[in-house]
Amino acid sequence: MIKESKLKKYVELFTRKIATYLSQDINIKTVIHPVEDEGAVFEFFLGLNNEETIEFAPVQKTVGHALLSIPQNMISGTPEGIKFGGTNLYLENNRVVVIKGDDTNEEWSGTAIEKDVTRVVTSSQGAK
Repeated sequence: MIKESKLKKYVELFTRKIATYLSQDINIKTVIHPVEDEGAVFEFFLGLNNEETIEFAPVQKTVGHALLSIPQNMISGTPEGIKFGGTNLYLENNRVVVIKGDDTNEEWSGTAIEKDVTRVVTSSQGAK
């Protein structure tokens, strides 16, 4: 997904929804990793002193390439064989990584974004 308006809209809705679960003094810095293929990767950094910014990283070939360009311990090796479907989450310290593997309208809808936020919140609370 390289459509900048759709990527920004996802961030806008995601941060608005997740902010309802956060203390008012928590800010969210976002880095969007667009990809030529389907999907995208979002890094949401939660912190007290973050500026609420949205930054675009360089466009990567695939979601796997985007993931290998950021610090993470989820995948390694060559990105060619890596394929993600739906929405995948990676929570680490003060960072939430959202991996969108598809470009279907359902995966990028407001309902899907609400489900993504719910999964982040329940995962961080230890719920199943």
